[in-house]
Amino acid sequence: MDANLHLHSRFSDGSSWPEEIALDAAGQGLAMAALTDHDTLGGSIRFADACGRLGLKAVQACEIDVVEPEIDYKSEILAYFPRAASKGITATKALLDGVLEGRRKRLEYFLYWSRTIFRREDLCFKDILKFRLASAGPADEATVASLSWSKVDLFLYLKEKGLLSPKSNYNNFKKDWFVPGRFPKYRLSKPTVRACVEAIHADSGFAVIPHFGHLWNDDVAAMENDAANFESKLRHFRARGVDGIEMYWYLGNKRTEEINAFVAARAAPLGFFFTFGSDCHGSGTDKYTMGKFSGEFEGFPEKYARY
Repeated sequence: MDANLHLHSRFSDGSSWPEEIALDAAGQGLAMAALTDHDTLGGSIRFADACGRLGLKAVQACEIDVVEPEIDYKSEILAYFPRAASKGITATKALLDGVLEGRRKRLEYFLYWSRTIFRREDLCFKDILKFRLASAGPADEATVASLSWSKVDLFLYLKEKGLLSPKSNYNNFKKDWFVPGRFPKYRLSKPTVRACVEAIHADSGFAVIPHFGHLWNDDVAAMENDAANFESKLRHFRARGVDGIEMYWYLGNKRTEEINAFVAARAAPLGFFFTFGSDCHGSGTDKYTMGKFSGEFEGFPEKYARY
């Protein structure tokens, strides 16, 4: 079935709410979709319900930030829960509760320094929450608690307050304020790959490595020149229990085909299955890729579920 299993909403750093993304996915003619917000499942049920009304298959999912010092991996794992309705997602949600709390504390830390730097006492969590939920209508406590806060939120908020140039973009904001940065550094605590996979499997879910080519700057020649390390990383993830690898949109048809072919040829013999995702962040962002990429998803392995 034609699937795009890597989408983001305003529950993390996307520009649209789950129902709007479902409409967009249906308009693209997809048969299956997944909302994979960063470190939160907050919008997943809303998205699945909206997809159901539109005749799309949907699977509850999220994208979890992880660290793996042994292989210098500082990226994410996609988590998919096709049996969520019958099994629940208790272990993964327990893991994410701590992560979301850390994200909120980091935001409040940056808001403290924003008040200090800009001399604006109105820059506070209550105000940024109001700004973020402006188009959502009334939000209950569960929705507020499941919002995943990022540096993107801070950037959009400061820009809205007129404290950044109207022409500024997020990449420049990161360079100017965080690398090396005017804000003192704040390090989020992130789970290891093993801890993440164990929680996902406890919930009968599937762990998938996204956009593997990013580790080589989306350059297939760099992958070829670093083939031994490439395959070593794949074996490391497999040993940690990772189930799948994502076929991804690498900003161009030729590049996408080359990288995905290279990844698939080396991942398949190790027993990985494959998902397809474009990492769409919604209309108005530089990652509006809903119509750029999808693929013929064969379904999740029989280990846990059948589609």
